[in-house]
Amino acid sequence: MINQPEVVATIAALHDEYEAALVSNDVKKLTGFFWNSEFALRFGVNESLYGAKEIEEFRKNRPAVDLQRQVLRQQIVTFGNDTAVATLEFVRRIQGSPRRGRQTQVWRKFEGDAGWKIVSAHVSLVPVSYMDQASALIGLPIPEEYREGVRVNLERVAAIARPLLDFPIDDSVESAKVFLP
Repeated sequence: MINQPEVVATIAALHDEYEAALVSNDVKKLTGFFWNSEFALRFGVNESLYGAKEIEEFRKNRPAVDLQRQVLRQQIVTFGNDTAVATLEFVRRIQGSPRRGRQTQVWRKFEGDAGWKIVSAHVSLVPVSYMDQASALIGLPIPEEYREGVRVNLERVAAIARPLLDFPIDDSVESAKVFLP
């Protein structure tokens, strides 16, 4: 049965605990959520971790900086009473700039004391637009109410520059004299 209410509620509660442990960098709790197996898997933004030991080492050595994040959307889908997939979209500030990200966790219920564990997880950041990269480089944040206008103006600048950029210039042509002191 898909999305049995009691199973969804269990995973939602576990996921809330995971989120609290994540933003507080509670390494012991975070590693405890994962299946203690060489087959546990976590693909992060910059790392591919195979097995519970690699996941634990990553958690122990990860800088506890900019961990707060705002969850934008969360979805839980359960299959029977022993398998679930939890996904969410989030925003977090990295070096002062907001970054959108996505997370997927596959949960499995094991017999005995083990209970529910994450067997596979994936975290990724959405690529940053040119507008956001330029804004961050010059230290000029773009307020939300102006973002669409800035985007449209960047498209206009690109359209205006396109004929110049597309103009063929032979490699032997020097575009400007080179100053040599």
